[in-house]
Order: sequence, then structure tokens, then C-alpha cells
Amino acid sequence: MSNIMPAKSPPTNKAAQEILARLAHCIRARRQALGISMVVAAHAAGISRVTWHRIESAEPSVTVGAYVGALVALGLDLDARPAGKRDPRAVPQVLPEVQADADIVPAAIPIRHYPQLRQLAWHVKDDFELTPDEAFGLYDRYRRHLNLDDMAPHERSLLRALENAALKDRHAV
Repeated sequence: MSNIMPAKSPPTNKAAQEILARLAHCIRARRQALGISMVVAAHAAGISRVTWHRIESAEPSVTVGAYVGALVALGLDLDARPAGKRDPRAVPQVLPEVQADADIVPAAIPIRHYPQLRQLAWHVKDDFELTPDEAFGLYDRYRRHLNLDDMAPHERSLLRALENAALKDRHAV
């Protein structure tokens, strides 16, 4: 049995390494802000915890697919612009809010970031994370208690994505 080692890092110049470092910083900061462990984030991205660690360490040998998987798992998007149009010290524009028409459902939903969901899940601790099925179940079961007019845009986006996922599941059967 052979030991599988990570691919050798391709040669990178200083500018490329700085971009990777800023991207890794954004990914780590978002994961920590959401209160999600590396294990949960890696599972949501479909990669190993070791690969997730390598992403947060800005290793250039990690595939771009793994980096994109990490962004999607955290509900992030990357705005790539021509290099001349930005300050070279600036952090890449990583957008933390899922667009209103997106169908991105995170694997773990921290209730503390969704005020109305938090009210529906009053019986659990603030640091609790729900699965998408659990979150949709609460929203659906207690819909009469929701105030969609006062719902924050990111929570409305989550609810819409959960509803779309539930519809797809029903049609798939």
C-alpha cells in the first residue's frame, strides 16, 4: 500500500502567493464568523479536513475546485476583477451574502445568524447548527409565526433556497 501525499506545490510568484493568502484569510475568517468547525466545513465542501487545512494555509497545490467548494460551502462568492483595477493590498472581494435567487444551501445552518429561525428554535443553545432539513422543517411547520416583511435579506435568501431544495426533492421522487 502506497502513501498518498499531496501534490507538489507548483512554482508561484509573490503576487500569486499573496492572492492565495488573502483568499485563505477570507475563507478562514468566514468559517470562524459562522462558528463552523473545519470538519463541518470540509464535509459541506466535499473535501477532507486535511485539504480544508491546506486551503486555510494558502497552499497552491490544492485544486481550484477545492477552493471553490470551500467558498460555496460557506455561502461565499468571489469577485475576480482585472488586477489593475484594485489595490494590490486589498482582500479579494468575497461576498458573504447569498444572492436572493441563489439555490445555495449550507450543510450546517448556525441559528444565531438567522433571527427568525433563532426564535423558532428557542429551545436550543445559540451556538447550535441545524441541518437544512431541520431548518426547513422549522420554517415550514411554524410559517404562521414568520414575519417575511421584517426578515433580513440573508435569512429570506436562506428560506428561499431551502424551499427550492425541498421542491426539487419532491419532484425527484
